[in-house]
Amino acid sequence: MKLRAKDFIRILFDLLLGLMIIYAVFQMADFFANNYLYTIPEIREFIWKLRVNFDINSFKIPIILLATGMFAAWSVVRIRKYLEQKQMEQIINELHFIAKGNYHHQISIRPNGSLGQVVDSIHALVKSALDAMEEERRLEQSKDELITNVSHDLRTPLTSIIGYLGLIEQNKHQGEEKLKNYAHIAYEKAKQMNVLVNDLFEYTKVRNRGAYLKRTQFDLVELVEQVSVGFRLVANEAGLRLIVDTPDQKIEMAGDTDKLVRVLENLISNAVKYGHDGTEIIIRVFEQGEGVAISVANNGAPIPAEYVPSLFERFFRVEASRSKETGGSGLGLAIAKSIIDLHQGSISVESTNEWTTFTVRLPRTISSI
Repeated sequence: MKLRAKDFIRILFDLLLGLMIIYAVFQMADFFANNYLYTIPEIREFIWKLRVNFDINSFKIPIILLATGMFAAWSVVRIRKYLEQKQMEQIINELHFIAKGNYHHQISIRPNGSLGQVVDSIHALVKSALDAMEEERRLEQSKDELITNVSHDLRTPLTSIIGYLGLIEQNKHQGEEKLKNYAHIAYEKAKQMNVLVNDLFEYTKVRNRGAYLKRTQFDLVELVEQVSVGFRLVANEAGLRLIVDTPDQKIEMAGDTDKLVRVLENLISNAVKYGHDGTEIIIRVFEQGEGVAISVANNGAPIPAEYVPSLFERFFRVEASRSKETGGSGLGLAIAKSIIDLHQGSISVESTNEWTTFTVRLPRTISSI
C-alpha cells in the first residue's frame, strides 16, 4: 500500500501532537512535585534516601526515559492503527470496484492478521461466485448445443419419413415394389429416431444428479462373459475373432448390473462397428489395486489423436457426418461415461497404430454420497 504525502503529514502531525501532550504532562508533573510534594517533609526525606541509596542525582532522567518509552509505544500504536485504517479503506474501495462487475480483480494488498484472513475469504468467495457463473454459462451453452444437436439428428430422418410417406400418400410410387421400398425406408428412419430418443432419455437419466443406482453384489467375470456371448455371432459375421480373457476366480463387486451391461454393450458394439477392418476384439477383466478393470480392444483403424479428447462428449462422432451405417445417436460413450461416473469409476481410451483400447476402472464398492 502506497502512502501519499498527506498521509505522511497526518502521521507526523500525530507524532508532534503526542510529543506535545507528553511534554505538557511531564511539565505539570514536575511543577506538582516541586510545589507540593517536596514541601512535605516525609516525602522529601524519602526522596533524599532514594538518591543516597541508589546514587541518583536527579529523578528527571528516569522520568524522561519513561516518558520517551510511553511516547514511542503510543506512536507505534497510533501509526499501526492509522495504517490499518488506510488498508481497510483501500479494501473497501476495491470491494466496490469488484461489486461493479470486475470479478476477476483481486485486492492488491494482503495485510497480516485477521484483516488478511478477511481478504483471503473475499478472494475465495469471489472465486466461488465466478465458478458458479462459469458453470451456469457452461450449462446454458450445453443446453443450446443439446437442442441444436437433437434438432439436427431428428430433422434428417423426419424429413425422409415425411418425404417417402408423402409419395405414398400422393400415389406417386410406381408399383407394389416401390411402395414397399418407400415404407421400408420410412420404417428404418423411424427406428433411427427411436434410437436417438431412447438414448437421449437414458442420457438425461444418468446425468441427473439424483440418478439412482440399483446396487447389488455380483460376479464381474460372469457378467462380462454373459454379455460377450451375445456378440460372438455379430463379430464372426464382421470377420472378427472375439477373445474374452478373464481370471479363473470370481471378482465380487457392487454396482448396477443393468447400467454396467449398457456400458459393456456400447464398448463391444463400437469395437465391432469401428474395428471392422481389423481381425480381433479382446475383452479383458483384471484386478487393479483395490479395484477392478475391464478393457475392450480392437486392432482396427486407429482413432485420430485430435479426436480422442472429445470421444466422451455427447453427439461427438469421428466421422464427418452421422451416417446410417455406423450410426447410433452419438450419445453412447457419453452415456457410458456418466454411468461409470455414477459408479465412482473412470473410463479412458488409448489408440495406437496397433490397438484401440477402452478401459473402465471401477471400485469394488460404491461409497454413499
